Amino acid sequence: MYRYGEALGQEYRGKGINIALLPVAGPLGRVARGGRNWEGFGADPYLSGAGMHAVTTGLQDQGVMAQAKHFLLNEQEYRRNPGSAGEAISTNADDRTIHELYVFPFMDSLKAGAASVMCSYQRVNNSYGCQNSKLMNGILKTEVSIVV
Repeated sequence: MYRYGEALGQEYRGKGINIALLPVAGPLGRVARGGRNWEGFGADPYLSGAGMHAVTTGLQDQGVMAQAKHFLLNEQEYRRNPGSAGEAISTNADDRTIHELYVFPFMDSLKAGAASVMCSYQRVNNSYGCQNSKLMNGILKTEVSIVV
């Protein structure tokens, strides 16, 4: 996984790209038909965390900033943005599920020095991910930053 990040970092750097929109830990792939499962490391949060750490390190060792994404619960593509059909679909999860399955991989990426984190597009517990105070202020800025 480190070598994967390193190879991408070399390619990005060679093309003049300063920030990579990866590694990806959301979605975890809990829904087998999820539209972006191919981007992540699988449904095991420990394995996903190891992948996030290694790819982040590989990218940044090549001088390319890593942007961990999609924070958090980006489990579907269908209606992830609002449109003519109405509001985006909401991925709903309790606090324990969020922490034990979804937050863990992002912590590993941030421990490896990820330059930034991209929030998720769809709603999480009925509030859009990028404006969800629990996720952005509570978990990312308070809990995750303390651990890192």
